[in-house]
Amino acid sequence: MAQANGGDQATTYGRAVTYEEKLPKRWTVGTLLVLTAWVIWQGTKLLPDDSTVWWVIVGSSALFAVVFNGVPLSKRRYNRIRVRDGQLTVGRETIPVASLTPESIREAREQPPASELMALLKSSTPDELAEMRRRSRELGPPRLVGGAWAVPLGMEEFAVETEEGEALLIATHDRERLLEALTRARQES
Repeated sequence: MAQANGGDQATTYGRAVTYEEKLPKRWTVGTLLVLTAWVIWQGTKLLPDDSTVWWVIVGSSALFAVVFNGVPLSKRRYNRIRVRDGQLTVGRETIPVASLTPESIREAREQPPASELMALLKSSTPDELAEMRRRSRELGPPRLVGGAWAVPLGMEEFAVETEEGEALLIATHDRERLLEALTRARQES
């Protein structure tokens, strides 16, 4: 099994393509360590005399932990990506890889990342912009896969199309490796 940067795994065993995108845990671990250290430090100062104040600090620390880790936890629920046994799983949703069109996967590889999109739009001629608008109206707005409401900060996105004509938007941390795994899985299905 090959280990890539960021903990992503992409492996081929015979004809089965496996890809799993692991989300970073540094922020969650760091905030929990800081809050735990703060609660322990407060406990050494306040206990046993002011236990009520210490319990208030424990409760507020738990609230801060939820607030500080809300985005990473929602990314785990709604944006965890796996390609296994011919199925693409994003969050709570599973899509057969065979239902994705090879043309849309190829076009997704050619799509510029969001960081380069503004430069591309500024350098486009009015005719090119009109053609881009026409093509985007044909497809309609893509549906974000996985159950989230929006693409989280720090994630890239790309659009693919199903055989039924539905446009899907997939948010990922490693766009190239996911598209490579989808291409291989689509060829094998």
